[in-house]
Amino acid sequence: MGSAIRLPVILSLVILGGCASQPAAVPPQAPTAPQPPVAVPTQIIASRVDGTPRELFSRGEAALTAQKWQEATDSFEALLAGDPNGPMTAAALLDLGMAYEGLDQREKARDRYHELASRFPNDPNARTALGNACEIHAYLEEWQPLVDSAAALLARRDLGDVDRMIGLGARGLGEVELGNIEAGAKDIEDGLDVVESSHYGALNRLPVPAAQLRFGLGELRRARSEQIVLDHAGPDFLAKMDARCGLLLSAQSAYADAIRSVDPHWAAMSGYRVGEMYRKLHHDLMAIPPVAAAKTERQKQLHYGMMHVRYRVLLEKGVEMMRRTLELSAKTGDTSAWVKRAEAAKTEMDLAVEDEKAQIARLPFTEEELQKALDILEKKTMGGAPAKAPDATGKAPAPPAAKGADPPAAAR
Repeated sequence: MGSAIRLPVILSLVILGGCASQPAAVPPQAPTAPQPPVAVPTQIIASRVDGTPRELFSRGEAALTAQKWQEATDSFEALLAGDPNGPMTAAALLDLGMAYEGLDQREKARDRYHELASRFPNDPNARTALGNACEIHAYLEEWQPLVDSAAALLARRDLGDVDRMIGLGARGLGEVELGNIEAGAKDIEDGLDVVESSHYGALNRLPVPAAQLRFGLGELRRARSEQIVLDHAGPDFLAKMDARCGLLLSAQSAYADAIRSVDPHWAAMSGYRVGEMYRKLHHDLMAIPPVAAAKTERQKQLHYGMMHVRYRVLLEKGVEMMRRTLELSAKTGDTSAWVKRAEAAKTEMDLAVEDEKAQIARLPFTEEELQKALDILEKKTMGGAPAKAPDATGKAPAPPAAKGADPPAAAR
């Protein structure tokens, strides 16, 4: 009890004594020998993740494999921010691009791929990055960058067959879309030769490089088809119609191959293009003015009615292709811009079909009378022989009346 009472007094004396006296001098110590530096791993601390570069890279790759795209993105972004010029930078840029693709952020992925190819052109990862960038450019319809990226890929000396398919298909497609049809044709044909010689994707659904080449071939044939102008019903109409429809069906065959791609985006692009080809052909045919022999209003009405009855099947075929494209996209979950275009095009073509039927119903002829007039016209202008050019159903389309031909009896 007594010691407990004295404790504050003792403490106060110690404190007062410390204030009143000077500290004792510390004797000098002999200098110590310098110690070797201790290696401490670099620690990167970011807003979401932290760790050493090796830890962040391993964590990012594990997340990428597990398709945990945001977790992978956070790890690789932290690594690149904290160690932008380290030994794992090139690989991290490639993986980061793939993580952004998983997040459907294609523009960011594209930029990371190009950063890798620009900063580390001799790294093997740069080859993969250029191929991936080509696919994104095609998806985003960035045609000139697609050509440029494909050219950079094809200039490398470390390409395998698949790399060449990617490069040739990408550059060929880009050239065709830019209007350089013959330049694109050479690349597409060379790429298809590689596909054929290697039997790439011959038995199963087409891998993306082969699907891109088949889509490019469809675009090439479509472009050549639409270069054939059907603007008058002259004596060369049948030959032009024959050539255009032949190319149209050849393009449709190439698109049909691309539709069986492992990537639903190429399938949507191809289905849309087939439907659009039929709509374009229908539009061009409907724009042909009445022949010179159609002088009266009744004769002009007959021309209008016959043309729309005969070629309405093209518009209906286009509607059907858009419907199939939308059904396939619903199954695959594709929500790309091509799907939205197919939706808009189908709506427009449905309305166009209904409008045509309404306009024909207002004419002074029934559809049966118009069909009979078409039959008479076909016999009169072709001697009973069918036209060579197939329409959307595979049948031969009857041409408009040739210049100078007498109008059918129904028009008199």
